[in-house]
Amino acid sequence: MNALELTALCKTFGTQPALADVSLAVPNGSRMVIVGPSGSGKTTLLRMIAGFEFPDSGSLTLNGQVLVDATHAVPAHQRQIGYVPQDGALFPHMTVADNIGFGLAAKHASRHARIAELMDSVALDANMARRWPHE
Repeated sequence: MNALELTALCKTFGTQPALADVSLAVPNGSRMVIVGPSGSGKTTLLRMIAGFEFPDSGSLTLNGQVLVDATHAVPAHQRQIGYVPQDGALFPHMTVADNIGFGLAAKHASRHARIAELMDSVALDANMARRWPHE
């Protein structure tokens, strides 16, 4: 059984499509990362999973319980899902690289290479590494 299943989720804001036919399955005991450029719908997708937004069409199932489909939607306060938005999640006294590497071993020889790899995986230019969050 999958822990989370999204089937053909669609969402528009006015005439602007935010998500178009998004489907994914997250198996029990696994982790999923959602990455993409600004405006690609990551936040909208996470807000739908948490119950703060509702799709125009599609369904969302968590541990076998339908949270959203064409006939009903479980409200956010009944979903038992935590959601922490990105805003305020960065340490203002640390560079971008230091924020990215915060959870990595401080003395590990490949720390800088891993930070560079993580930046590349989300298409964050290497020149941003020395900048501060407010920049």
